[in-house]
Amino acid sequence: MPEHRAYKILLVDDDEDILSTLELAFLPTPYRVTTCNHPLKAYELIENVHFDMVISDIQMPQMNGLTLLRKIKDFNGMIQVIMITAYISINNTLDAFRYGAADIFFKPFDDITEIVQAADAIALKLDRVNNILHKVAEGEV
Repeated sequence: MPEHRAYKILLVDDDEDILSTLELAFLPTPYRVTTCNHPLKAYELIENVHFDMVISDIQMPQMNGLTLLRKIKDFNGMIQVIMITAYISINNTLDAFRYGAADIFFKPFDDITEIVQAADAIALKLDRVNNILHKVAEGEV
């Protein structure tokens, strides 16, 4: 696994079992993971704590994940979002990408390590963006 900064990931799902499974999958990684089982509280966290990535369910009470995705992207377009869902549809999938999702995975997960690998791919992209921003800030470009 590539070595990255300790990027911060927020896991959002109203199903505690899914949150636990995802949290366990990220234990051996360098990522700092926070879990939240309520989308409105998750958005409050996003407004008050810096997260680099969010992994969110689509079907949740009070606010669905697609609405959360749009709010996240409106708040900070640099936050990378991976969507997860058991409700597979063309509309959900297209809307997720249309609203700026980096990736989407369907439940039940075939191989949860694919989600960790997707986070690794995002981390590589963030590493590159951060290096570019650092060079620009230092006047090296």
